[in-house]
Amino acid sequence: MASVFVLKALMPDAVVFHDVLTESRLLRLGGATKLFYLGLAWWIATRTAAAVDPSNPTRRPWHWLAYGLLCFAAGQAILSTYQVVWGDSPYPSPGDVFFLAAYPLLIAACFGLIRAYRDAGYPVGSTSEHVGLAGVAAASFTWLGFRLLHPILSGPGRLLERVLTASYPILDFVLLIPILILLRIATGFRGGRIFTAWATLLAGIVCLCAGDILYAYFAVMGQQGLDPLVDATYVLAYLFVVSGLLEHRALIGA
Repeated sequence: MASVFVLKALMPDAVVFHDVLTESRLLRLGGATKLFYLGLAWWIATRTAAAVDPSNPTRRPWHWLAYGLLCFAAGQAILSTYQVVWGDSPYPSPGDVFFLAAYPLLIAACFGLIRAYRDAGYPVGSTSEHVGLAGVAAASFTWLGFRLLHPILSGPGRLLERVLTASYPILDFVLLIPILILLRIATGFRGGRIFTAWATLLAGIVCLCAGDILYAYFAVMGQQGLDPLVDATYVLAYLFVVSGLLEHRALIGA
């Protein structure tokens, strides 16, 4: 599915995009695909959380992760409804309330898993090591975020829209910090499925961040013809998230 949007961006004048996969059909297809992947991700996370023993400290973070994905799915459901029924969606929309609500849950889930792994006695590394990694990541993301998002915040348009557009990449950067720590923890299991599971989830969050940054940048530049690239990164993001969750579910035996 992602390849379709990439081809649309590279070859917008191809016959197939005029006669078969028109703009409105691609919009509806992309919305339905993203909603399917997010719904599947929520279901997998819910099943995984239910399979964890109640005494296991990772059970609560897995529930938080499932709730965060449910918020993402709810936000996408609202957007998809607009796209399927009216062929377009407003911005900001009611879906943004759910998208924004998802981030605190996902961030709390990741930090909860870090704490749970440490309490369980896994070789997670020292606290100072994690703080150092988080500090380097935060400094790097702050520099990158300023370079990429300053034109958005200082650009034209309504203040609410500019702040909201910049908020998503910022929240993605914050979410990336505990994901990187979890990946560092998983390096102790390199070559195994634990490392693969977290590396795949990291790839999903990176693609999500890329999609939010591309959307923000193209919106400011007014290059609507590049929207298919944004859709492709979102589809890849949710596909990676589903794949990573499937790996975790297999590890837990859900």
